[in-house]
This record gives sequence, C-alpha cells and structure tokens, in this order.
Amino acid sequence: MKKNNITIYKRNEVIRGTDLYSLNGKKCFNAIYYIYQKNRDMFAEYEAKNINFMSLKFSTLRDLMGLEKDNNYVETIKEAIKELQTTLIELNNWTNPANGKKYLWYSTKFLNDANVEKENIVTVQLEISTLFKQLMRHHVNFTELDLIQYLNKLRTKYSMKLYEYLKSFGGYRYLDITQKHLMQLFGIDEEHKTYKDYAQIKRLLERQLKELIKKSDLKELKLDDSKQLKKDKIFRIHINPKASKKTAEKKKAEEILNALMIKKF
Repeated sequence: MKKNNITIYKRNEVIRGTDLYSLNGKKCFNAIYYIYQKNRDMFAEYEAKNINFMSLKFSTLRDLMGLEKDNNYVETIKEAIKELQTTLIELNNWTNPANGKKYLWYSTKFLNDANVEKENIVTVQLEISTLFKQLMRHHVNFTELDLIQYLNKLRTKYSMKLYEYLKSFGGYRYLDITQKHLMQLFGIDEEHKTYKDYAQIKRLLERQLKELIKKSDLKELKLDDSKQLKKDKIFRIHINPKASKKTAEKKKAEEILNALMIKKF
C-alpha cells in the first residue's frame, strides 16, 4: 500500500451532505470508507454468510488517519469511532441503489456497533450501517479524493469539508454559496457566538481557502469580494479558471445547494 497514492471514491451525496464530525472523526470515516471500498467484494462474501463485523488493526487506522505513533492513538481512534456511531450524517438528493427510490434528505449514521474483545488491544471490530455498505459498493456519482497526499494534511474540520466539497465541483470555474449554505456545510448553528455574521464567516472561509492553496492540489482558489456578492451574502469561490463549465445556471445551482438549507429535525 503506497502511502502517497491512496484514493477513495466518495459519493457526492455524502460529500455534499451535512455532518458534525470532528477532524479525527472525518479522518476515521475516510479510513474505514477506504478499507471497505478497497475490499468490498471480500466483505460482501462475509455478509452473505451473516458476518457483519469487520476486524481492523488500530495501527492500520492510525496510519490511514495520519496519527502519531504515541501512547494515545488507540484512545483517539476509539473516540472517533464513537462519533461515527452516535453523530448523524445527512445525505442530500440521494438515490437508494437497492430500490431506486430517491430522497431529498436522508438522516443516518455510519457505524452501528464497535467492540474490542481482548485485553491486549490490537484490533477493533466494526459494523457499518447497511445503507453505507450500499453506498460504498457503487462507483457512481463520486469524487476521487487522495487520503494521504492531501486530506490528512489539512488541520481543521472546516478545511477538510471544504476541500471535499470543492473537489466535487471541480468541473466548474467557480461556485456560488450563500452564507446560510456555507454555515450548513460547516455545521455551524445560526446562533453560534463566534460565527454569526457575514464578515466573521468570510474570515473563517478565507483561512480555510488559504490552507487549501498551501496544502492541497486546489492551487487556483480565489474568493470574489465584489460589493454585490457581499450585499447578497454570497461567497463566490473561483475553483479552476481552465474548467470547461463557467458555473451552473443560477436556478440549477440553487437546486444543487438548496438541500443544505433543509432544517434539521
């Protein structure tokens, strides 16, 4: 396994959905996603025999998450796994591959159960939710993401979410995101004490864009600062000046992003 070339094919419904995972929660999610997807045929055979748990070494998860080899990494991973069991993730505009049924909004979780059997902690057993097993088996409507080369180098949960999101629109020159959409994407409540107006959200966005330019393959990122966009509380992020598509038509762009405005139950 070459650490410089570990690719996951992440469904756009997941990328463009909403989650409240921490940075380590996101890294753990991507690591498990990669392992299952890479070995999906083998796991499918196990599941046909009603073997629903996958056994993973903590050291493997540590390496895929880019954690240090210290005395705390096992506890760090366990806390991340608990997040994936208890924190819901919202999928937007998702079509169930099992029955073709379409959902504008779908709330679920990534992991069902997790356990460690032996005192000498070496492996953890995980049960992925049935829905996500379906998602990860199909390479359709996805974005290619490099786990080690770029994702694990990002230092905040906001920059990681933004990177995946912008990559999913990589065929466009720019993307318009309203302030409300961006807050939904970042999982920021409208009553947040620090980030509650346009200027504060803009500063947060600028910090994430600066990190992405420095540490990822998105080197052409630029935030448009026109007065009209500011008045309309819209952030226009230039992604790739050489892209074939200028941007989605305004109506289409609103349809794509509108799912993020759906209020949580």
